[in-house]
Amino acid sequence: MSALLEVANLNKHFGGLHAVKDVSFTVEPGEIVGILGPNGAGKTTLYNLLTGFIAPDPGATVLFEGSSLLGVAPHRIAGRGISRTFQLCRPFIGMSVLENVIVGALGSKRGQGADLDARAQALLGRVGLAGKEGVPVEVLSYGDQRRLEIARALAAKPALLLLDEPFAGLGSGEIADLSALIRQVHTDEGLTVLLIEHKLREFMRLVGRVIALDFGEVIAQGTPEDIVRHPAVIEAYIGRSDPVETEPQHAA
Repeated sequence: MSALLEVANLNKHFGGLHAVKDVSFTVEPGEIVGILGPNGAGKTTLYNLLTGFIAPDPGATVLFEGSSLLGVAPHRIAGRGISRTFQLCRPFIGMSVLENVIVGALGSKRGQGADLDARAQALLGRVGLAGKEGVPVEVLSYGDQRRLEIARALAAKPALLLLDEPFAGLGSGEIADLSALIRQVHTDEGLTVLLIEHKLREFMRLVGRVIALDFGEVIAQGTPEDIVRHPAVIEAYIGRSDPVETEPQHAA
């Protein structure tokens, strides 16, 4: 089986800062892969490169389902089957919860169908927002905005979902519920997931494989159990404010 996503020799300079350095990895269909790294490791820059928001330095290879994504606009990348969420929620202000999800479907031919309203309502039910379809997005709680981001991303029927710190700002109960939702979508729809997260205990329980970054460079790849014991990962986190969880209890 060929890789769903293949990345090779990915670099990005911002002036004198080498933000992403010679990054290479693959993601196989059906995986949940975690991107681990301390603040400033280049994780969100990596997502921006993969989704066309910024262009990589020359010489990179980024293939999705065997086709290059280099030079492809973000909305066209979404149309090919890659959806993402952002560190900060970005709802469409002035629109209802339901309208936000419908817009997510309209952004991709894969997501369009005969009854967008019904599908959007079904997605809102899946993420725990049933009954809030007509609510203006600006009055949603932060946790509900996180759920809405995922529903909107799923509306495009992606083959690959990129989640950027989906648990940020959530309480422990909300994190458990959202983690269960990600597992359910992954299992029910065979969705491939790439996940950035700083809530490391739940991160390590959720992912099956980890790509660890530091200063924009891949320093280790492997299972959660391997990664938390890897010398380079331990060194990267010494003295950092977000220590590595040392006893992952489950890898999906």
